[in-house]
Amino acid sequence: MIAGRVKSRERGVAAIEFALVFVLLFSVLYAVATFGAVFYTQQVVTRAAEEGARVASMVTAPVGNDARVTDAVYGALANSLVVPASSNASVTTRRAWIAATVVVTAAPSGAGTSAAYVVTVSYPYSANRLLPTMPLLDLSTWVPDQLRSRSTIALRS
Repeated sequence: MIAGRVKSRERGVAAIEFALVFVLLFSVLYAVATFGAVFYTQQVVTRAAEEGARVASMVTAPVGNDARVTDAVYGALANSLVVPASSNASVTTRRAWIAATVVVTAAPSGAGTSAAYVVTVSYPYSANRLLPTMPLLDLSTWVPDQLRSRSTIALRS
């Protein structure tokens, strides 16, 4: 009889343990997924800056904010998953959103044998997160507001 009373008192313990462990595991899984989304977006921004520098290396005497360079950056970003679903209907809407949101600066620097062309891409990640925020888990201190990348290419003299 005593064994029956002990079992009846422990009836809901497994459910309580599962609830506590599930909250912890879900929080860890969400943190890993959020880090992965930030990492992916940073890689896309870096690749877009590299693409802009690559195009600048093929252009004869590129000027500051050359349209061909910024167009290459916008094209690289448009072919990724960094555009919100509301602006993701077509390539045209993706490019329009990117042109309105992402800041691209491209300018020559130096002169003579040390002439270079610098492409900088700045993506406002805090306004366009890939994953929604959780009310109980504040990631605002861990996730950057802006994701930036800079790529430099040496120019032929």
